[in-house]
This record gives sequence, structure tokens and C-alpha cells, in this order.
Amino acid sequence: MAIALSEQDWNDLWKQGKQNGSLICQSDGWETLEQGYLPYLGNVREWQMPLREGLCIGVYEYNTIDDIICISQNSGCIDSCLSFFVSGDVRTTLHGLTDCVDEVVGRNYLSCFPNVPETETWQAGQRLIRVQIALDPYSFFHGLMLEQLTQLPAEVREVAASGDIKPYYRSGITTPEMEVVLHQILHCPYSGLSKRMYLEGKALELLTLQFSQFVQSDRILKSSTLRPDDIERIHYAREILLARLHDPPSLIELARIVGINDHKLKIGFRHCFGTTVFGYLHHCRMERSRQYLKAGGMTVSEVAKAVGFVNRGYFAASFRRKFGVNPGDYLNQKQKTPASDRHYSFTSGNVQ
Repeated sequence: MAIALSEQDWNDLWKQGKQNGSLICQSDGWETLEQGYLPYLGNVREWQMPLREGLCIGVYEYNTIDDIICISQNSGCIDSCLSFFVSGDVRTTLHGLTDCVDEVVGRNYLSCFPNVPETETWQAGQRLIRVQIALDPYSFFHGLMLEQLTQLPAEVREVAASGDIKPYYRSGITTPEMEVVLHQILHCPYSGLSKRMYLEGKALELLTLQFSQFVQSDRILKSSTLRPDDIERIHYAREILLARLHDPPSLIELARIVGINDHKLKIGFRHCFGTTVFGYLHHCRMERSRQYLKAGGMTVSEVAKAVGFVNRGYFAASFRRKFGVNPGDYLNQKQKTPASDRHYSFTSGNVQ
């Protein structure tokens, strides 16, 4: 049975952990780290660093022991938050704002939902890692002229211009460029002021990359003739690709299956997911192969075949470009190190 945790339950868990010594809190004036062991959540780490007025970065890690349902009201949550999943996945519902959404690795989420009830479902046995950038658009962009705000997504631009906060939620694709920046954040080699300056630059780089993706998507939507049923067909096409990573249809065949022409499919895919059809396919193949290797029980050749690569050498080269390591080395590392012994040290920036 899943454990239901309200906001009060969550706060009580952390309070009890600090009182009984299972949770240690550290702060050096630049950053704050809380880490230790908590019931239901396992080994936990929550790290935050304010960067400048209106901008903060955080990394949050949990190793769930039980199925968990987190219930929150988000009272007073007025910042816009850009959230990246590095590991694990969560099922989220923002009641009255979104349907049930699967937040997964390879996706990111820009949102602001003050006073919107939220339910998150976490599965047991997961290592959840999120990198989040909290932004107060009005404070951060205050003083800029309206024409200078046009390069911001519409939702952020409205808050930056007027301070009028309205709930919103949208998702984007985490591109290879973003993954590089996330890796650099998690492995920051600096401390003190140098670390703060470095991470501020990286946070701004992530915001720039994702805001550009959203703005481009908005422009494509304005210039396209996509109807609501077209959007549904494009999402159906995505589901087909995910189900057939080992044997994907051609672009023409995929368009025929979902009942849309190939030109509209290409435009719609970039609008909905921020990348091309086969760029998305490649990303999903790589991420699925990483999950297979992490789970163990399969050779590199078996994994390559399972995600649709005929040539093992081409698969190895693609994996190395994506993750910076050969698949064989990645497999060996995961076999040698138990999952419970691997974690990021957000204070030193090293993997321990």
C-alpha cells in the first residue's frame, strides 16, 4: 500500500530526522545541504544555493523505499520553476491545471502553480534526482523594456512585465546541450564564491536553452495550421515510437498510421517535443539503453539489439557521444558499484 504524505507529514519527517540525528544539516553561508536517512524516502539529499535576486538553484535526491503519494497545496509558491529529471520518474497531477502527467528523464518542466493542489506518485525502489532552477521573473527581469522581453516564453514574459502571476505548466525536451550543463552542475569543481559564480552561469545557460526552445515552439505553432486533433495524432505517433524502439516505422509509415501527412507530422513533432521525429527516437533509444545497462542482466550487444541498433560499433559510438562513456565501461561500473553506494556530493561536486 502506498504511503500518503501531506505537506505536514513531510515537514514532520524532516523535523524528526533532525531531532534524532538521522538527518544532518550543513550551511556555510553560500549553500545549504540536508542529507541523511528518512523513513519511506531512504537516503535523501536536498541542496540549495541562492545565486542572485530572483534566482536560486537546487538539487534534490531521494531513494524511495515505499510507494509514496505526496499531497501538497503549494500555498505561496509564486516562483517559476524549471525542473529537470536526472534519474527516476514521477506521476504528477496539478488539480484544475493539468491531467495526470508522467515526469521522466529526458524531459523538463517549466511551471508556476501557486495554491494549486498537487498529487505526486513515486514508485518504490527508485533513485529520484531533480535539478531545479527557481526564478522570480518580475524581480529578475525588472527594468527591461517590453520589446526586450519578447525572447521569453509567453508565461514568463507576462509575469516579468506586470508581476501578474497566473498558474501554468508546460514541458520540453532535455537536449544533449542541456544534459552537458546538468552534468557540469552536478560535478561542479569549485567552492565558495567561485562555485556560486560558476553555477549562476550554468543556471542562466539552462534557462537560455530552454526558453529558446519554448519560444521557437510558440512561433512554429503560430505559423502552423495544427488543430487539436493534429496534436492528438502527433502524441499518438510518439507512443508508437516508444513502443517500437527496436523496429521503428519510417516517417511516411508513421504518418500513415496516425492519419496525418508527413510534413505536418514533422512540424508538429518539433512543436510538441522540441525536436525532430528521429531526433526524439534517437534520444529515447539512448535513454532506454542506459536504463537496460544500469539494470544489468544484458550484454552490450543485447542492449544494442533491444533498442534497434544493428551495428554494435555504431551503438557504442552513439552511446559515448550521448553519455561521455563507452557502454561496456558503463555496464562494468554499474556492476561493480551497488546502486545504494552511488551518490552525488553536491557540496564538493564529485561523485562518491
